[in-house]
Amino acid sequence: MSEQAVKDAAPSSGNSILMRAWQANVTRPGDKIINFSPATSDSASDGGAASLPPRDWVSAIDLVQEAAEAIRISEERAVDLENQLRSVITQAEDEVRQLQKTLASNQVLLSQAEDRARRAEARAKEAETWLVRIYDAVFTAFGSKNKAVPAETGDSGQDAP
Repeated sequence: MSEQAVKDAAPSSGNSILMRAWQANVTRPGDKIINFSPATSDSASDGGAASLPPRDWVSAIDLVQEAAEAIRISEERAVDLENQLRSVITQAEDEVRQLQKTLASNQVLLSQAEDRARRAEARAKEAETWLVRIYDAVFTAFGSKNKAVPAETGDSGQDAP
């Protein structure tokens, strides 16, 4: 039986039990109350006007059996739901553990990446410092000669023609 059928079956069987009990009493005019008090033989033997109708014990037993069946179905459904809940809880706990492991490994990777980035920044700063020093050294060593040579070449070029 499908889950939906079980869900639908339990309430409808309980409702049908109550409806049968009510319908059994509807046939009596003006009386829509189920009477569970025991019948006494004194009032029936006295011939009084308020004599109780004969009890239908077979129907009462059937109603009790149907109620017991409805309760049993409800209990089975509750057990099934508890088992499903345990399964879902177990899966969720496994997923949480797996996610915690993944998070821990990702934190280690992040820490390593941050360390590499810091070392790369330090190397980049050192490389920039060396480039500035090389630039300064090149222009200091070759800059004045290059400026003087064109000036002298310019003067000697004008004197030569």
